[in-house]
Amino acid sequence: MIKNKLISSLRTIITTMLFILANIIAIYIVDYISTDFTVGPWYNAFIIVIVVAIANAVLWPIFRRFLMKIIIFTFGIGSLFINSIIFYIASYFIPGVSAGIYGVLQVPIMMAIATTFTTNITNTNYYDRYIKNILRHALKQKTPYKKRYSGVIMIEIDGLSINTLKKAIDKGVMPNIEKCLDEKTHTLKGWETDLSSQTGSSQAGILHGNNKDIVAYRWVEKENNNQIVVSGKLSDAPEIEKEISDGKGLLVDGISIANMFSGDSKIPTLTSSKLNGLANIYNKTLNAVFLDAYNFQRVFILFLWDIILEITSQIVHYLKNIQPRIRRTIVYATVRAGANVVLREVTTDVLTSEILAGNIDTAYATYMGYDEIAHHSEWKTMTFGEL
Repeated sequence: MIKNKLISSLRTIITTMLFILANIIAIYIVDYISTDFTVGPWYNAFIIVIVVAIANAVLWPIFRRFLMKIIIFTFGIGSLFINSIIFYIASYFIPGVSAGIYGVLQVPIMMAIATTFTTNITNTNYYDRYIKNILRHALKQKTPYKKRYSGVIMIEIDGLSINTLKKAIDKGVMPNIEKCLDEKTHTLKGWETDLSSQTGSSQAGILHGNNKDIVAYRWVEKENNNQIVVSGKLSDAPEIEKEISDGKGLLVDGISIANMFSGDSKIPTLTSSKLNGLANIYNKTLNAVFLDAYNFQRVFILFLWDIILEITSQIVHYLKNIQPRIRRTIVYATVRAGANVVLREVTTDVLTSEILAGNIDTAYATYMGYDEIAHHSEWKTMTFGEL
């Protein structure tokens, strides 16, 4: 026991030193390439890392409390600027440091890149630390009474077939699901979709028990001047839900996260049928995403990295002349990163927070990154209803 504690403590010390070193290197890189930032004496880089960490711990909760709506209305980008303000305040009191407008933006981003990179190479489970923040946040939201029954958590990996899932399990890339099956706490069963076999119709049936007249992802309504209706379109989804909802959906006492339809949830988060206005973007459940200054920076870096992966994939496919090949632009690369990274992280943080708070009976969350990439990878992944 003592030996394990010593090893754990030593690992923590070494990892912390690596994080500090990586951030110092990041600061010097900005000092070298930027004309708008000067670090001053060599020891200032170390002081900046320590002071910024303390300033983030003290100031970020204050900024977050009063500016949360601005952060969310700017889709998280506001948090990057707030962190830059924190960096400017911290660096202002360090003699020899000079930072202009671009400098106070560049240094925090480079430090975030360094931290994210170090987290990956040291195999540090960042989420274990962040989940402690979520737990503290959830306990503040928890109602005084304790429910005496279990809830139901439903997770949809959009577009994932059971055959592909089995292949992924066999390859060892889904170890948690594999563990659940091996320990016999869960079973794996196939499910045949209705027609049409796409997300809009399926979610309408699951969440509302009614997918009448949802014949495809897109369809033409002849009786409505040949208008094209799109299941996931923010202007069409609310109208579709009005037609299919009886007010007693599956999530009437639960939460809907990143779905097309709400299941009559009173707290729909990033749900298409409830996002038909800027005012509806804000939802207090999103507070869980911004509990510390670093989290959204990490998401932003992973977002940029996913764009790079997509561009690299396009170049490789072009050089190898892989056919058939769908035309994928930089716009798609951004959409892919949004679905595959940003929505994934936000959905996980919100769902985790709501589970820990324990105030809901049911939760249904959709992860759409797989579906988004699959549709642009091979023609055979597209369903009839979406062609």
